[in-house]
Amino acid sequence: MTAQSLVDGAFERLLQRDGFVERPDQRQLALLLADCIQAGETGAFEAPTGLGKSLAALIPAIACAIADEKRTVIATYTNVLAEQYWRKDLPLALELFEGTEPPSCQFLIGRQRYACLAAAAQHAPPVGRLLLDRATLGIESEYRQLVDLQGREISRTWASIAAPPVCPARLCDRYDDCFYYRARRAAERASIVITNHSVVLQDALLKRTTNGAMAILGKYDYLVVDEAHDLPEAAMNALEFELNESKLAALAGLAGRLEQSLAPAADAANDLKAWLDLGARYRDHLEAAQRRLAVFAHDLGRSGILAATPDTVFAHPRVRAAYLPEAVKPLEEIALEVADRTSEFVAQSRAALVRWKDPGNLAAKTEAGATDALRTYAAYLDEYAWGCRTLFQTDPEHDPDAVPLGAGVTYLSADPGRPVNVRRDVIDLAGPLESLLWSQTPAACLSATLALDGGFDYFTHVTGVNPRFREILPSPFDFQSQSALFMPSRGAIPDPSEARQSGREFAYFDAIAQELGRIIRAVEGRTLALFHSRREMEEVHRRIVLPPDLPVLMQRAYGAASVGDRFRSEVRASLFALRSYWTGFDAPGETLSCVVLVRVPFEVPVDPPQIARMAWLEGLGRDAFASHTLPKAKMLMRQGAGRLIRRSEDSGLIAILDPRVQTKRYGDEILANLPPMRAYDDLDSAVGRLGLASV
Repeated sequence: MTAQSLVDGAFERLLQRDGFVERPDQRQLALLLADCIQAGETGAFEAPTGLGKSLAALIPAIACAIADEKRTVIATYTNVLAEQYWRKDLPLALELFEGTEPPSCQFLIGRQRYACLAAAAQHAPPVGRLLLDRATLGIESEYRQLVDLQGREISRTWASIAAPPVCPARLCDRYDDCFYYRARRAAERASIVITNHSVVLQDALLKRTTNGAMAILGKYDYLVVDEAHDLPEAAMNALEFELNESKLAALAGLAGRLEQSLAPAADAANDLKAWLDLGARYRDHLEAAQRRLAVFAHDLGRSGILAATPDTVFAHPRVRAAYLPEAVKPLEEIALEVADRTSEFVAQSRAALVRWKDPGNLAAKTEAGATDALRTYAAYLDEYAWGCRTLFQTDPEHDPDAVPLGAGVTYLSADPGRPVNVRRDVIDLAGPLESLLWSQTPAACLSATLALDGGFDYFTHVTGVNPRFREILPSPFDFQSQSALFMPSRGAIPDPSEARQSGREFAYFDAIAQELGRIIRAVEGRTLALFHSRREMEEVHRRIVLPPDLPVLMQRAYGAASVGDRFRSEVRASLFALRSYWTGFDAPGETLSCVVLVRVPFEVPVDPPQIARMAWLEGLGRDAFASHTLPKAKMLMRQGAGRLIRRSEDSGLIAILDPRVQTKRYGDEILANLPPMRAYDDLDSAVGRLGLASV
């Protein structure tokens, strides 16, 4: 049977299920993806919320695995959606292929999301036994469901048993039972792998830095990138590099674990003292580098830019204004010292293992375990040494196998009271993603908000992907009847930019608090208010006056997930939240009946990466606001508004409190990217039309 006939058969069986509502666009997307997987073609598809894109991705992946033995990796940005794929959507999709041998499937996320059985045995034995008996994946979400702990204790215990970034692997006596390594071994062979963006990028980086000798996912035929609008964020995190006290302390800890892992082999070869001395010297060097970094940053007492590429970025007046020439040489010397000492430690460790392998010195199991552990640790250490060497040379042309970093910026953060950090950020992701992903494997990028201004130009420009097939599928929701847009009358709220420049920000905060309080009272709570800055959110929260039966929750610096759970469970509560809630947050039903977009989330170029990105765009002859700032804000406004209607029975109000949407030319462009809704400047009319006050 062909993959297309298998897809059609699966949807015919789906139609026969009770409660299933046929969505022709869901089947269309599945057939498009089947064609792409079979032909090895890249695509970009906007699949709106409610279309059922998870099943639309899984069904063709399964069909192509059965018909053509194609290996497909499906990656989401959030672990929450990855788990939904694995626990809810995949079992249903597999049931739709009755009469065929099901393909092998595996779930895999980042190592540190798994419980370490060895750490649990040491720090929390009852928890380790519970997970071994009852957990199927061994990941943090299962831990939080199974373990009977409360408050900070549950997070503190998890921190003590979470898997480290690198471990002894086969030398660990719990290796055979290890949740992470069992999943990783299965993922290398599975026909379908459910994972996240971070793992896909780590796999690509590992393949590149080891010239294909090491991998996490093995070789696969096709990549489906769900939540693709968040891929740039994942790529930024994967490509960043930091030199700071915390990283150096972690490096020392890693060296200590390597020392312990290989100690039995060193002892068997009568070389234990020399081996322990080698590790001690390396850790002493790292501690010295920590001290030098802290002392220098303290004496300097300010933050700024250390390096930037290309030359047009470095020559830009705003970049030069933030440049710290006196800090470059001392910090580069520290970075190169760490790199040299790390490479030296790895080289001497490898040489020691070669000595220990003399005939008769090591048992076969000890030798194999030591070799595997050193290989695992050395890969991490080598990568860190490479990062130190490229901190001040952001485009290492001398290494043809390295990832092309392209435009980037290195900067020092040395603000009083905050940890010292030397960091490199990539400001142009198109080149690295092309090298790591698009040139290696054909891919389909999916998202409910992938397009902008009716096309994919912004997404393709940012990510470098060049999809042959592009399609924007219609939403299954009727926004004209399910939602309404409210914008206060002109003059009700001051222009936030003008208020800040004129020193009248408090008047702006007062106006926002008054208008937001009016909205919350009108819809009787049930409001998600999305802010662009923590200061603005806290100032408004301090000023707002509401009755006790309309509580307001606020996202704190920690515990973002827990406050979201409280909001879902308290129907009359409202939630004030920041960036992490603009996208990915799901609260269907009456608990979320109003989304307030307090301010258009324009990026203000004050941090070094933002300053450098603006300089880079201007160096290319582009208008930084038109080509980056405005499109990014439009996308975030789309995503924020998308929190409202999650199911066909949902209804609610979207409120935009930023007066610039009505007074600036770009306002119409922002509104054109939102769902088609009837707009009101009278709150009672908007609320009355939707019947939101009749809970």
